[in-house]
Formats: sequence, C-alpha cells, structure tokens
Amino acid sequence: MKKSFLNLGAAALICTALLTSCSKEKNTTATAQAEMGFQLTADNQQATVATSAVTNGTAVNAIIGTTASIKWSSVIANVTRFKLEAKRNGKETEVTTKNVSNLDLLNLSSSPIVALVDTGHYREIELSILLTKSSGIDIPLTAKGTFTTSGGAAVPIEFDYNDNAIIKTEVKDVNVDATTGVTSKINLHLNRLLMGIPPTLLDQATRTNGTIIISNTSNANIYNRVIANVLLAFEAHEFEHHQKGGK
Repeated sequence: MKKSFLNLGAAALICTALLTSCSKEKNTTATAQAEMGFQLTADNQQATVATSAVTNGTAVNAIIGTTASIKWSSVIANVTRFKLEAKRNGKETEVTTKNVSNLDLLNLSSSPIVALVDTGHYREIELSILLTKSSGIDIPLTAKGTFTTSGGAAVPIEFDYNDNAIIKTEVKDVNVDATTGVTSKINLHLNRLLMGIPPTLLDQATRTNGTIIISNTSNANIYNRVIANVLLAFEAHEFEHHQKGGK
C-alpha cells in the first residue's frame, strides 16, 4: 500500500464528472477495453485526542489522565481534477476526471468512478489529485463531528480545508483484462487529522455559535497544524479485481 493525500471516489455526485482516457501515442489497432475504477472513502470516524508530551526532547503523543475524543459524522470532498498516468506497452496513457463535487466519504456503499481503458499490463502508475482553493462553499474538504473534552462536554467541531494542493501517489503494476474490472480505493484516515494536537488546545479554541471551526480564518494556529497532518492522512490501496460491472 502507498500513502496518498486526497483523492476522489464515490459516484453519488451532485455535480457531473467528466471522465476520459487517452493515449499520448496514436493507436491504430482496435483493442479490447475494461473498466478501471477509483473510490475514496474515510475510516476511523472515532478516535482519541491524545495529549502532546515531550520525551527526551521529542514531542510524542501520550495519554495523560482522562482523554478527550472526537467522532466525525460528515466528510465531504470537492476535487478539481483527478488524473492517472501509466505506461502500457511502452505507451503513456492518461485517465482524467474533472470537477467532482460533494463526495460523501462516509458513504461506504457508493459506487466508484469508472473509466474504460485498453486491456493490458499497466506499470509506472501515478495518481494525482488537484485541489483548488474556493471563494464559494464548495471547498476541497469539510469534516464535521463532535469533540468530547476530557471533562465530558460535547462540542460541535468542523474542519474546513481550503487551500491549493496537488497530491501524488503511486500504486503497483496491474493487469487489466476484458472479463474483469479493477478498482483502486483510497482511504482518508480520520484519526490522523488531529495527531499531536493537545485536547486542551481544542478546548480553548475560539467557538463560533458554539462550534469549534478550524479553518484558515478561524483558529488558524490549529488549522496550520492540522493541514500538515492531512498530508499523512490519505493512503492509496493497490488495484483490486472484480467482475466487470460489479464492485
């Protein structure tokens, strides 16, 4: 498995996605095609918020006394572009999707985004995701949930990631044939978002109408720490084979 950052998945979309595949070299020979899919989900909805301690001069996560916790209940992503680049028979191939909006990452039953590609052996596979800072409501990533303090108080919390980013990751070679499809799943590990952030810092955060909003304009000191964790929170899994047209 390879680490990643953000990507797309679920086809239960409000905006439409344009999904195309192309080759950088002209191919005059008819080739059988197969389905290649991509899916993004989130896991570890509930996690402990550990206290940040220092041991031998190094900051570590430690559980001290009664711990705080967080449970995420909604995770929505908006992706400007997703692109897969690979080589097949020495020829470069691309699969691209654009403007995929309102992806519900907690909907585990959602269908993958699927493209038709030529059958064959794909190698040097690279996935890249483009996130674009938005002036509107469709920002790249919004996670909402409940933060429970070490004293037991339940406080609504919201993390709004709204910055430009290009995330790249690699997966292993895959053979694609006409009878089966392949799907690569990418997980957002929600328990990694608040790594190293003391629960006392969250408890003391500014609240907007009773909600802790972590964004580039609200609690920016926490936001700058969380966005560093985002880079470590996504993990791409190798392609899985399934019957054509199925999951």
